[in-house]
Amino acid sequence: MKRLLLSAVLLLASTGFALAGDLPVSLKPSATIEGDTVKLGDLWDNLGDKAETVIAPSPQPGKRISADARWLSAVAQNYGINWQPANMFERITIERAGQQVDMKLVESELREALGMEGVPAPFEMEIANRASMSMVIPASTGPVGIAVRDVVWDARTSRFSATVEAPAGAPNAVRQRINGRVFSVSRIPVLNHTLGRGDVITERDVEWVEARAEAVRRDIITDPRQMIGQEPRFQVRQGAPVRLSDLQRPVLVARNATVTIQLKTPFMSLTTQGRASEEGGKGDLVHVTNLQSKRVVEAVIEGPNLVTVTSHGALALAN
Repeated sequence: MKRLLLSAVLLLASTGFALAGDLPVSLKPSATIEGDTVKLGDLWDNLGDKAETVIAPSPQPGKRISADARWLSAVAQNYGINWQPANMFERITIERAGQQVDMKLVESELREALGMEGVPAPFEMEIANRASMSMVIPASTGPVGIAVRDVVWDARTSRFSATVEAPAGAPNAVRQRINGRVFSVSRIPVLNHTLGRGDVITERDVEWVEARAEAVRRDIITDPRQMIGQEPRFQVRQGAPVRLSDLQRPVLVARNATVTIQLKTPFMSLTTQGRASEEGGKGDLVHVTNLQSKRVVEAVIEGPNLVTVTSHGALALAN
């Protein structure tokens, strides 16, 4: 009985193998190629030894082509493949697997190459043809090395050009010409968060950033000491260059605020209440109306809602 069962299994197995070898040739739904060539086995299943036959170069990495029924029929006839398209619309898409070269890696290598060509640091780099920069290399490639060759830099116009190659030194490397411009940069102090009117800038509110030197105009603050202790006249955004006109001394007296008017001389000290006609910071000269006499005097702001008058204003203060 055991011998009988074993014979039956062997018979079925051998029959199965024979059937598998006689399966009809079928067109694949699509083909993804890893190497440099397209083989018959990339397009059709069940070809046996013919599967390894090279018929064409593969597309560029990351590219695809479409093979229509007419072309496929001609290839099948030429290589003795028992296959015919079911209809005139039958086709297959052949795609070459690829990996995109990281532009950050390209920029890093380009920056180093420009530095070696004499571009003074620090500098900012602008690639003119960035939109068309698309380097795709075969997916089977290992770690990608980038080489920058044929660097040309014009110090007069600050323009550059170079050839980027990936993988570096490979016989089938992808090469692309790149061009652009470099800009000198300056370090300037900016606010590390947005501040507005009424906020007094402290050292903790300031950080350094790099900006194109050509954009740093005369009115842009380059010394943080010009910012600290000042107050924005209006909202100043985080990271934005700060102009001298954007800041003012902190407002200690608001317009129409009630203030204490003070007169001090070696012989007397007088105080009364007044109303400020305008706002100002410490040391500013403002007009103040004596609430008792209704006389207007000029006073210097000394502190929050505190102003002083000189001896010339004593009469107005007293009356």
